[in-house]
Amino acid sequence: MAPITPARALLLLVCGLVCLLTASGALIGALFGGATAALVAAACAGAVGLLATLLVRRRALAHFAAAQREAGVRGYAEGIAHGVLLHVAAYEAAVFPQTGPTGVTPEERAARRTVAYRMAALEEVPRLVREAAADALAVLDEADRTRAEEALAQLASVVRQQYARP
Repeated sequence: MAPITPARALLLLVCGLVCLLTASGALIGALFGGATAALVAAACAGAVGLLATLLVRRRALAHFAAAQREAGVRGYAEGIAHGVLLHVAAYEAAVFPQTGPTGVTPEERAARRTVAYRMAALEEVPRLVREAAADALAVLDEADRTRAEEALAQLASVVRQQYARP
């Protein structure tokens, strides 16, 4: 059995409505004029129903496609914003390693810093997230632990608020 997608559900609904209109036209024609009138009324009602549902179906499919594109763009931007948060947090772990001052080599710290700055500078990153990431990176460069924790919490809050589901 084929999966029920919005387009398939709409197609099934449209077919059902056209069949219902055709049957209704046949019944009304039979009540008022006999067999010939029933045939003509069924054909007319079916044709009108088919034409109307084709027009409605085309608009609905265009709406489905637009909604799918919008969801893709939103999901991509949300993923990029979460990636920025992840890389800034990785840079924080390199600045303040849990294993002590010798736990991270200077090369690893520089590499994490470079990746965090590059991710924060991407065009796809929303402005509010980019600003919060820039603040967090500036504080991390100064190696102030309390301000860095606050800045990273602010970045996480901005990312969460930017993409909160209503």
